Amino acid sequence: MAPARSATRPDQREQLLAAAHRLLENSGPQALQARGLTAAVGVSTQAVYTHFGGMPGLYAALVADGFNRLAEGVNAVAETDDPVADFFAQGWAYAEWALTHPQLYRLMFGLSSSGVALHAGLEMTTGDTRGTSAEGQAAALVMMRSLDRVVEAGRVTPVETVVAAGQFLSATHGFVLLQIAGAFGESADGFQVMASLGVNLMVGLGDSRENAEKSLRAALSTRSG
Repeated sequence: MAPARSATRPDQREQLLAAAHRLLENSGPQALQARGLTAAVGVSTQAVYTHFGGMPGLYAALVADGFNRLAEGVNAVAETDDPVADFFAQGWAYAEWALTHPQLYRLMFGLSSSGVALHAGLEMTTGDTRGTSAEGQAAALVMMRSLDRVVEAGRVTPVETVVAAGQFLSATHGFVLLQIAGAFGESADGFQVMASLGVNLMVGLGDSRENAEKSLRAALSTRSG
């Protein structure tokens, strides 16, 4: 019987994680309690400790899973022969994913009222990055690789990738949080602000405004198609 119980453990962990995602997005972090979570899966509260070591471990697993999903969503954007258009399209995918999972996104960046002290799972610095989670680092590398393509194509002047990527991340993250808070209402104004800001940042890095706007139109066409 022991082997059968062992074989069900990975499935049980995934079931708990999936239930935690649903509770988080539907009812907020305050709904994530061991008793309610395990009741939704049909297991004892001990399962949370068995698979995650407790609720803090569950929150950490949610954050790691969130960064994995975010990276997958951004990576799903197909590459074209226009790296700037691809970079813009990936930024759009980032924002759309975050706005589809607002509670998880806030948790990923340590902004949730979960009652559990969490550091942002993503760090982008030019110095020591030992505190960066593997999943957060992988998500950051998606953006940095995309920006490297822009530099290699000669669209912008040579730049330290992590610094430039940090600027775009700051802009996109700020937009996402404002949109989650309803600062732009329900119209498309927020995305228009983000698109214009992306062009301005790219021009500031050395691209011509004409080319940056052309790439933006190509990205918009890709996203709408």
